[in-house]
Amino acid sequence: MPQSGSEWANAFPWSLAYRWGHSALAVDFDLSGDTARLVCVRRPGDPEQGEADALLPLVDVVLLGESSGWSRSLFTGSALGERLRYRAHRSAFVAEDGPGVRWHRLVVELWDPESGVAAFGEYASPDGVSVLRSRVRLRNEGDAPVTVRSVGSLLLGGLPSHDELTVFQGREERLTECRWSADGPLTMGALQCRADARTWLWQFESASRGVWAVGEAAGRTYLALGGPAPDEHRRSEVLEPGAEFASGWVALALGTGFDGARGELTAYRRAVRRPRRLGVGPGAS
Repeated sequence: MPQSGSEWANAFPWSLAYRWGHSALAVDFDLSGDTARLVCVRRPGDPEQGEADALLPLVDVVLLGESSGWSRSLFTGSALGERLRYRAHRSAFVAEDGPGVRWHRLVVELWDPESGVAAFGEYASPDGVSVLRSRVRLRNEGDAPVTVRSVGSLLLGGLPSHDELTVFQGREERLTECRWSADGPLTMGALQCRADARTWLWQFESASRGVWAVGEAAGRTYLALGGPAPDEHRRSEVLEPGAEFASGWVALALGTGFDGARGELTAYRRAVRRPRRLGVGPGAS
């Protein structure tokens, strides 16, 4: 992470939109207005999704003693998530020593002046692979301790409406169709568009099973992925001033049909298993 403001060379507080990715992945952000948002994750050539009224905040964090917003599923609609403001971003394109996978990496920095909490949305993708890897890291930049109750790893709204999608849930490599509005402690899940077979397949990269939710907002579908919610395990994370805490990594693969999405996820898994010298694999800090 950069240690001074001058290192954020491509910060752009006046910009409204930002597209990041490569030949197999396009990720669009909206950094205008009061709340930064993730607009769309797609393959080049796929329909562009995302409507302003259907988008979630880029980051969702619930602190002890604060409202969690509207009646909500996990990792969506927190008061702090709505307050976090864009501060800077940094992107990089790196490669391992010798032959290997090249990685695109992005950090988007947000800050809440009320609580003093800074949130870093961290994203990575192997070049040429239709997979987005994501987590959120928090830092207490205030003068008093804060207690984190939950933090999401990836929030994506503006997906096709619920009557266009089938939702699947699974443990390990087995996926089964389930009722529409679903959430639960599972290792994998998927959404599939019935019209064109576009598929969003996700996995959690943690020893603990992750928690996900699929729901509806403004006539569109949202997907919320996170590590185990601290409340579910009767624990919270106390951040003293200067301390940090990170959610678990999640990976979202895009493809046509399950075979297409699974092929992209397999290529991604091979990439993260390669020797890691640049902190891009599952053990990256």
